Amino acid sequence: MSDKKLLILLHGYGANGMDLMPIGDYVKNTITNFELECLAPDAFDVCDSNPYGFQWFKLSPDRNYSYNSEVNKVSKKVMSDIILRETEKRQMKISDVILCGFSQGGMIALSTTLTTKDKPLATICLSGLLVKDINHVGETQPNILIMHGGEDDILPIDFYYTTKQQLDKLGIIYQAKSYPNLGHSISQEELNDLILFLENIQIS
Repeated sequence: MSDKKLLILLHGYGANGMDLMPIGDYVKNTITNFELECLAPDAFDVCDSNPYGFQWFKLSPDRNYSYNSEVNKVSKKVMSDIILRETEKRQMKISDVILCGFSQGGMIALSTTLTTKDKPLATICLSGLLVKDINHVGETQPNILIMHGGEDDILPIDFYYTTKQQLDKLGIIYQAKSYPNLGHSISQEELNDLILFLENIQIS
């Protein structure tokens, strides 16, 4: 396995890749146990409610997010058009990728990892959730981290607990932490914990 890793950041609904690059730069400059390159692509579609931003999939009016045909299609496209393309370009393996998503990007990060045979090194979901009715592929789902703000008014903390319940039901090992005073954003404490998580990953 390469000493160099690729951090792929998936932004939230209505945002773009550049929104997360400061996060990527911070992690890249702080991590100590491997060399890290960061990439933050835009989602494939222009956002329905913000023509200056992008969306991974359409919002669910009833907030009943499931692994429907659209999420399935996007998850496969993230793997083929982003992960595979970028790793091949760098002569890296999928197991050299750290897939990290915020909000809607977190949903796609989890659904992509859980439905592909070849797994990233780690998958991190920030303020997102695991969509319902997902049929996960493969027994081993290495290094999953779920993080969520207790005061999130966009994707409430209930989604965090629902995600944990679903992962437990699927028999998937993960780490999780909630932040009592955090809204729908990324805090310094959360970043510190994310970096600690990455530095404790066993790389062979």
